[in-house]
Amino acid sequence: MATQALSPASSGSLAAVGTAAKALVLAHPVGLSLVAGAALGAGAYWGINRLLHKEEQAAPDAESAAAAA
Repeated sequence: MATQALSPASSGSLAAVGTAAKALVLAHPVGLSLVAGAALGAGAYWGINRLLHKEEQAAPDAESAAAAA
């Protein structure tokens, strides 16, 4: 009777997904670095844009409060 070899990563488990992700990183490091750079750039753009819009909205309120006083 043949027995199956024991594997730390069974089919469909989280460990198997991690193993597949490691293989992808090793196989395509340039593509993944471009994707990561694009994600960081988009996040920085979104964060700075949001910060600048908050300052623009806060500035007229301060001026109108000073004029009313």
